[in-house]
Amino acid sequence: MIGIGLIGCGAWGVNYLKTLVSIPEIKVLYVCDLKKEILDNVRAIYPYLKLTGDYRDLLNDNNVGGVIIATPPKSHYQLASKFLAGNKAVLVEKPVTHRYREAKELAQLARKNNTILMAGHLMEYHPVVKKLREYISRGMLGELRYILLDRANLGKIRTDVSVLWDLAVHDLSIVRSLINQEPLWVSAQGGNYLQEGIWDLITVTMGFTGNLMVQIHANWMHPVKKRHVAIAGNNMMAFWDDTRDKNKLQIISYNVDIVTPELENTLPLTEQCRHFINCVKTGKEPQTGLQDILWVMRLLDLTEQSLLSHGARLYFRSDR
Repeated sequence: MIGIGLIGCGAWGVNYLKTLVSIPEIKVLYVCDLKKEILDNVRAIYPYLKLTGDYRDLLNDNNVGGVIIATPPKSHYQLASKFLAGNKAVLVEKPVTHRYREAKELAQLARKNNTILMAGHLMEYHPVVKKLREYISRGMLGELRYILLDRANLGKIRTDVSVLWDLAVHDLSIVRSLINQEPLWVSAQGGNYLQEGIWDLITVTMGFTGNLMVQIHANWMHPVKKRHVAIAGNNMMAFWDDTRDKNKLQIISYNVDIVTPELENTLPLTEQCRHFINCVKTGKEPQTGLQDILWVMRLLDLTEQSLLSHGARLYFRSDR
């Protein structure tokens, strides 16, 4: 059984830990965090785990075959590059890095060392996204005309990344998962009202071949939590409301007949962790591997540039 280490056990990292220890085929060896109080809390619940504040303990342990990096984004590049260079598989939380250039360097390092680099693009493992992929690939919705992704709530207001890198990154990965093609162009506008230099709300528009238009709305300043995806094809439409407890996905015909598909009873984080360990064992390229990482990071980079250019339309070139 391949040993796994978790680096970062804060607000999101603790969810990784709870998930990892619940999966029989995963052997968690280490938890690494700089904060002693976090390690003390982990020790109280999981006394059998090795705890450390030094990532090099994991790097130098031959029993560790892979690591999950759930630290603040500014540390992702340095940590991921160290472990990839040490021939250890890496699952890194979103955003993978702060810069497209750094993501390209990590991808090159993973190829050079023939090891796994995977992004924590969680929504691609959601049962609704899986079902939508199936419907789209089978042509059930027809030719896609329009996709709207709306992700909003009041907070959590972050100080380390903007709403683009915190919320919209989820929707970019959903778009990539559903249509698997490069956009022709991207344009974005936004506002930063709460903190100077950090976008609180943005609207991103992308154009694709076949006259398909995709819009993403992401907002920290909205009084109502929204997690919506609407897809219009020339045969049928789909609407996903992830705030619902049940009937999250509806397939709607143009005569307004509504079908509620049955979905897999799976948790996205569990599926993501299982997929990671399977890729580590088999050497298979992850679903959210290098191509996915570079696509999403390139779009994040272009969107940031367009925001700074007051909505300028920028053209996608994946080889840049």
